Amino acid sequence: MHKIVVSLLAVLLYSVWLRPEPAESVGPAFVFPLSVSGKAVQTDIAVGPGFKPTRGKVNDKIVAAILRGENASDYSVQFLDILGHDGSGRFYLYFDGRAVDGSVTMRIATNPSGSMTTALTGAITQDGEFWIAGKYDLPLIGPLADAFAKGKVKFAKGTFNPTKISGVVHFVSNAIGEGFTLKFKTIGGPLS
Repeated sequence: MHKIVVSLLAVLLYSVWLRPEPAESVGPAFVFPLSVSGKAVQTDIAVGPGFKPTRGKVNDKIVAAILRGENASDYSVQFLDILGHDGSGRFYLYFDGRAVDGSVTMRIATNPSGSMTTALTGAITQDGEFWIAGKYDLPLIGPLADAFAKGKVKFAKGTFNPTKISGVVHFVSNAIGEGFTLKFKTIGGPLS
């Protein structure tokens, strides 16, 4: 009987006090430069039923020209953080970590310093599949668009620290009359 009590006490101690904590990513955000490609369409063109609007290309070269101010005539200039951009011509993805409950926050910005980020929150599996959503806001104007992304995070072995992130983001805004679907992927490892 004494052996059973001691064994039960040992199991109880392990499971309550000595159990290792579940893994989660910790520390500051992991910041990655992004590569994007896809199509955008203006939804506010009122020509009539059956009209097929032109789909505009979106890729790294086009985005870079807009963010660097080399293409000031593009209608997206007024909706992007051009002033806070770092001059690289890239968007940046911030991985703020995977919590123990599987929740995740990722942010997008036009700079790696963390200013004017747009947060998308959602869920992520232990093997890195994620679903996130959020609203894109502009100061003084408020919410302009809804965004939803699905993708995959590759974690460093034995951790929830990301080494690569890729997926597809869907964006829609009645306020600016635009919808787009973009494939995205991180370039290289996280910035230090």
